[in-house]
Amino acid sequence: MSKTILSEYDKRMTVDELRRLIDLKKEFEFSFRDKNYNFTYDKDEDGNPVIIFGETYLGQKYSSFGELINNAKLGNFFLREVIKTIPL
Repeated sequence: MSKTILSEYDKRMTVDELRRLIDLKKEFEFSFRDKNYNFTYDKDEDGNPVIIFGETYLGQKYSSFGELINNAKLGNFFLREVIKTIPL
């Protein structure tokens, strides 16, 4: 039997990997269905950290990873449903 070896370009995102990147406040972007999405970070009016996710320049603020993973959408799809299509 032969094993399929994935190159670094074949790797896909997992929920754990996304959590790690967000915990590190790593800014990154990707394309999904011909639209560009990105993750950035800021603070809300009270100085609490927020995650900003969405189409480039149209991001929405999320107060936690849980809120992000449960509510963020890419068009008609929830982020949690398409996360495995995001390349690393």
